[in-house]
Amino acid sequence: MKNAFLIGIVALALSCNSKKTLQSYSQLDTTYISHGNAIAKISFEALSSELQRSMQHGGIDSALRYCNLRAYPVTDSLSQAHYATIKRVTNKTRNPRNKADELGNFLIKGFGIDLSEGNALTPKLILKDDSVLFFKPIITQPFCLTCHGTPGKEVAFSTDSTIRKLYPRDKAVGYKNNEVRGLWRIAFKVN
Repeated sequence: MKNAFLIGIVALALSCNSKKTLQSYSQLDTTYISHGNAIAKISFEALSSELQRSMQHGGIDSALRYCNLRAYPVTDSLSQAHYATIKRVTNKTRNPRNKADELGNFLIKGFGIDLSEGNALTPKLILKDDSVLFFKPIITQPFCLTCHGTPGKEVAFSTDSTIRKLYPRDKAVGYKNNEVRGLWRIAFKVN
């Protein structure tokens, strides 16, 4: 009888500890998702406002040159400001530095399936080594198709020509509106 009572106390203590641990993980998930969403939003706004400014001053060629030369310094400075590593990754690269790894490709496909089935697109968190990785899909909008649509249709011949000069191995075309173009990948170091 004593042993059964002792086992019951231990089981109760473990179950209480387990609930507390699950609550802690849930709070951590909420915190990382909240931070990730905020950083993705800030990064998107910084990149798109500079892109629009470049278009206003020099048209699409100017915008393409901005993306080619200035996008990385912007995300690098935002990474430093937010103590995270911010990247945009894709399975159809324009710049080879943005190539998604196996995990990224898997998530791009999964988000694409969710989008096509009308499911909610919720960010994903993955614990890898000493980092929490936040992934959020980048969805094409009509404006994106100016450079990422179908050449000869949404992408003008002159734009396609500039893209090929700046990015000789470009694969980032052929998208339609409301498709997964890639992912925000934000890595937070865990101490």
